[in-house]
Amino acid sequence: MSEPAGSAQARWAMVTGASGEIGAVVARRLADDGYDLALHSFRHPQAAAVVVQAARGAGRQVRTFTANFAQPRASDRLAAQVLDATGGLDVLVTAAASGVMRPVAELTEKHWSWTLAVNVHPLAALATRLRPRACVALSSTGAARAVPGYAAVGASKAALESLVRSLAVELAPASRVNALQVGLVDSSAAQLLPGADQLLADVRARTPLGRLVSAQDVAATVAWLVSEQAAMLTGSTIVLDGGRALLL
Repeated sequence: MSEPAGSAQARWAMVTGASGEIGAVVARRLADDGYDLALHSFRHPQAAAVVVQAARGAGRQVRTFTANFAQPRASDRLAAQVLDATGGLDVLVTAAASGVMRPVAELTEKHWSWTLAVNVHPLAALATRLRPRACVALSSTGAARAVPGYAAVGASKAALESLVRSLAVELAPASRVNALQVGLVDSSAAQLLPGADQLLADVRARTPLGRLVSAQDVAATVAWLVSEQAAMLTGSTIVLDGGRALLL
């Protein structure tokens, strides 16, 4: 039987964007590793229900939360709710992401504000208020490379990686904070990119390890990053792309 929230034995892991394809797999891996789960979702909370059922079936406690990070102070309110429900986090993984995929000339101020609010601020608010032992922010290749139609999201991911470095210094030694820069995953999100089918084929063909990154790859790397095996790693951005970024 799992311990009540806030007990010394309970280890709570929070995953934002837990209804997404990658967030759901990460959450299930953390549950398998013995964490109780605080799961955030927004657009598709019903998708998180599968994770909830699996985690509870494994004897894990689960708390669910809904928040629209584009709304003012949504992250701050969520932090307060999570603290009240769990008594504190051991692990935070920010997988929630959104953004407008258009050429730069077609992006409005509202598009930029939305993208930065959803992709950057939640990490700052949740990490500083909850002070987890380990934080992992999911980033993407677009933080370092130009991808058609990805300018706003890419810029927000670059800002996220910069934020990770600052948080790693400011929250040490209580918290370790790292970013995981994930290569292209064959997912519904990838299908929104312009020319998605050709892009996926090109990346697969030019990846030294011969395939695209999977959600399971992401989950396994997150599990390592939050483990004691990575106890001296903080402020880093780990690139998980099968070697694709090594080639011109």
